[in-house]
Amino acid sequence: MKCILMNKNCKVALIEFNTQFIGIEKIYEIYNIEALPLRIKNALNDKSKNATKELNRWFKGRGIPSWRKDLKKLLDNLHIESTDELLDKAYGLSLSDQYWFKEENDSIEWKDINFFDHDFEYMGFMTASFSSSTQESSYNQQSLISPNNTTDGMLQKAWIIENGKRYLIKGTYTPSRQEPLNEWLASTICDRLGFDHCHYELSFYNKTLVSKCNNFIKDNEEIIPACDLFESVKKDNNTNDFEHYIHILEKLDIKNVRNELENMFILDYLIMNEDRHLRNFGAIRNVETLKYEKLTPIFDTGQSMQCSKITSEMNFYDGYGKFFYNTNKKFSDYLNYISNLSRLDLSLLGNIVEEYKNLLYKYRETLDMSETRIEKLVNGLDYRINHLKEIIG
Repeated sequence: MKCILMNKNCKVALIEFNTQFIGIEKIYEIYNIEALPLRIKNALNDKSKNATKELNRWFKGRGIPSWRKDLKKLLDNLHIESTDELLDKAYGLSLSDQYWFKEENDSIEWKDINFFDHDFEYMGFMTASFSSSTQESSYNQQSLISPNNTTDGMLQKAWIIENGKRYLIKGTYTPSRQEPLNEWLASTICDRLGFDHCHYELSFYNKTLVSKCNNFIKDNEEIIPACDLFESVKKDNNTNDFEHYIHILEKLDIKNVRNELENMFILDYLIMNEDRHLRNFGAIRNVETLKYEKLTPIFDTGQSMQCSKITSEMNFYDGYGKFFYNTNKKFSDYLNYISNLSRLDLSLLGNIVEEYKNLLYKYRETLDMSETRIEKLVNGLDYRINHLKEIIG
């Protein structure tokens, strides 16, 4: 079936879409190369890559991954066999960008169907994601017509609507179930240090502690992940990944990039975020002007504070995180990339250690967390903050 890939109101490419295997088989024509997903534009400029295959990988990557927590339960609750089926619903629309698909001769427009302006049924999907069994699901066909079809990542999650605003609810992945508290901690640190970030708060759904954040993308914007930006310019062998990325962003005339990137890695250092992969940060582009406007705010910092470790193995003295293509970089090495640590005023964090401790005890029963683990977390945060104070001097 011939379809048109759209970027909001802009025709991007004419493609062949296989409805049986749910994938893109051919690119017939590119109408606007600049409006393509950057990953595909990169592939067109790289003779070693097949643009059609990259477009199909991009399309598949919009969906729920095979490693999503409790995926089988979600599929059973939605009465579908694979997450690919969801990509064939709702025109492939997302709340992270403005791409969508329509049949070649379909006259429908973005303004008629987008999820920024039009409400969607979310309770069925949220229940399917967070319920403890298939019997609790409130599934209906409308549950398949939502931006929840295009939520990537391993955590249970769902877009909801409250007072007309779109919020993302996220659950947990690790046995410790610390992720929502980690998002609160990251958000609070950013608030107090003045780092640009997506605000997270704690909430409950179906007796499950979750984090909740607003959608920081507007209806004329899209997230361009760092991995695609990084690959858009060939790196000089004498330039490290950090400086290469900054060079790309500055060439795009994005302001204050060094300071904001440093802030993100300072946060990751403080709370030992292990999962700052190249899709967990990036830039925001205006889809109508195609101008890069700013960096994404800091978001998705849940895999922190040793949450994947059993209590006896928790170590806050040092550890390893993701730093561009180095997926095993010592946190202590992060500080080598910070140009001026003295600009930080850690006294602004106030009594955050005590507040964190109180929160851990408040949700202790919900998380089934031992007192030993709580004390390790509290002492660990205290150590990380005070150790950085000593380094700053």
